[in-house]
Amino acid sequence: MWDWVESARKFSEEAAFILVTIVGAKGSVPRETGTKMLVSDCSLEGTIGGGNFEFKIIEQARKFLKQTDTEYVFQSYALGPLLEQCCGGNVTILLERIEAGAAFLTEPRKAFLKTTFTSRGLHKEWHDHYAQRTLFFVDGQEDRFEGEPKNAAAMLEQVSRRPQQLYMFGAGHVGRAVAAALRDLPFRVTWADSRESEFPERIAANIEKRCTEDYLAVAEEAEPDALYLIFTHSHLLDLELVGKILGRDDALYCGLIGSKTKRARFEKKLADNADTATLDTRKLTCPMGVAGITGKEPSVIAVAVVAELMQQIDGL
Repeated sequence: MWDWVESARKFSEEAAFILVTIVGAKGSVPRETGTKMLVSDCSLEGTIGGGNFEFKIIEQARKFLKQTDTEYVFQSYALGPLLEQCCGGNVTILLERIEAGAAFLTEPRKAFLKTTFTSRGLHKEWHDHYAQRTLFFVDGQEDRFEGEPKNAAAMLEQVSRRPQQLYMFGAGHVGRAVAAALRDLPFRVTWADSRESEFPERIAANIEKRCTEDYLAVAEEAEPDALYLIFTHSHLLDLELVGKILGRDDALYCGLIGSKTKRARFEKKLADNADTATLDTRKLTCPMGVAGITGKEPSVIAVAVVAELMQQIDGL
């Protein structure tokens, strides 16, 4: 996922730039509240939805960059015929002038960034924790933003999202494809397989390789409220992992590669075993992956599986 703070830091090393943020979105709009874009005299990074709307915002941002008498401005846009957009919604944009070497970009980064608006300008500061996680304070009161953006006393953003713990079992064709698709996504991955040779030479920074024969120990020692993907080389091992994970009773998601037939066989075997007979197999996802994607190629399966994982953590 795009790290706008790191990009802004690099922009700030060169010159002043405009930080564009969608701070209000009603109706049908191309991007959600909190979306960012960076605009300098000659550079651009990020997108707030494209089309003529984005073109106009870039134009406004570069005009605003030339002004030196104010640090921020709120602007509202109706996404209708005047902007040659057919969305029909309404978007409010915040333009902030960020000077070269801005202090908040050189300070240690924390989870929350608070921007305070005053008649003299704006001030940004980092916070480790904040009880209220809405985007805005209105008139100094902790509440979800409803009124005119110009009335906002401060804006609070959760910049650092805690990655969701994911355990993957199996480094075969599908496992490798899924691992590649997880790069830059909000997951902290533990990837287990007994075969060192199956792991690729290069693994994304958010993935920890665990070469071990004891897959079940990895599942047993896993963090609570984690996600699990099972696609090992052995159906027997798959079955044991399903039993171990469902037995924890705290998995947010347990995905097993396979068909409806495989699921039915696993359910019967679990039910016939006294140690696993009481497990709630409704918590098992098999087949896994978003519906409607029918391809069997590993890269296609990976897209469907990772999309389903994103659905599981959306809003957490």
